[in-house]
Amino acid sequence: MSDLKIEALFGGILALVVLGVAIYAVANTSFGPRGNSQGGVFTSSNVSNPVISASASGQDLICECYNDAFQMAGKVKVLSPQYRTGFEQCRARAGVDGGDAWTAGWNARLSAKPYEASCRSYKRRSG
Repeated sequence: MSDLKIEALFGGILALVVLGVAIYAVANTSFGPRGNSQGGVFTSSNVSNPVISASASGQDLICECYNDAFQMAGKVKVLSPQYRTGFEQCRARAGVDGGDAWTAGWNARLSAKPYEASCRSYKRRSG
C-alpha cells in the first residue's frame, strides 16, 4: 500500500469516530425545558433548595435565616443558586435584617471558629 492510501484509510476512520461522538452527544442532549415545569430552570438534586418556611409558633425569622445559611454553607458554594435563593427568601420575608442574618450565618460557618457561632451571639453583636 502506498502512503497516500494509508493516510486516507486512517483519516476515514478518524472521521467516522468523530461523527459517531457528535451523533451520540446530540442524541443525549436536551435542548429545551421538555417536561420541566420550572420553565427551563434546572436544579441539582444533590442539595435541596432552601425553603424558609413560616412557622405557626412565630419562630424568629432572623435566627431561621442565620441557621439555614449556617447549615448550607458546608454543602454548596456561594455562587450557587441555592445560596441566592435562600438569601432572597430571607430578604423578602425579614427585610434587610434577614439578608444580613443569612450572610452572617454563611460567614460564621466558613470562619475559623464555627463552633463558637450561633444566632444568639450574632444578635448580641448586631443589636
